[in-house]
Amino acid sequence: MRSSLVAALLLSGSALAGESRYASAAAAACGELKTELVQGAKEQGVALNEEEIGTLTTDKATVVATAIAGYEKVPATEYEKGVDAAFVYIDSEEAGIPAGHYRVSVRANPEDIQVGKYKAIATLIDKDGKEVAQRATVIETFPSAVKSARYGSPMSVGLQQQTINDWNLTRFRKTIIVVIVHSWGVTVIDLFNTNHEVFYGW
Repeated sequence: MRSSLVAALLLSGSALAGESRYASAAAAACGELKTELVQGAKEQGVALNEEEIGTLTTDKATVVATAIAGYEKVPATEYEKGVDAAFVYIDSEEAGIPAGHYRVSVRANPEDIQVGKYKAIATLIDKDGKEVAQRATVIETFPSAVKSARYGSPMSVGLQQQTINDWNLTRFRKTIIVVIVHSWGVTVIDLFNTNHEVFYGW
């Protein structure tokens, strides 16, 4: 199985002098999506990391995501109980769930929690508190805090669309992943529930 990045983050921002009308319109649309995510979280009583909201739009999907406020301070041992990690908006038929805002709770088996990489499950919970779906998740816990800008200061959140194909290149699956990086580790949530074990070096 191999994976290649086929789309990157569409980041919001003010249009600069000389930018095309398309760039200005894209930035405005991106800003609107972020505002709606914040409003959706407030309606559910969820505090967000508003400085690190990522958006990704394609012809078949719109996804907006960020981490729950304070997630970067939660120790890995809490994954046994379940930790609210992210808040997302998903609108994609390929995701297999209704379009809407979801709180994402991540849980790992206690015997799997360790320094390094391990499997976990992310549960998508709708505005009514109903568990709508579970998604494959990979967590990497660092042995100590990393202060490099590469790992966020204190946190960074991104979205990637990927095309996954098997070893003989005969079957292709698209997925969108949420990547949360902070000083103590990395959390990768697969919104389309694709197996990433080979891609992440397992």
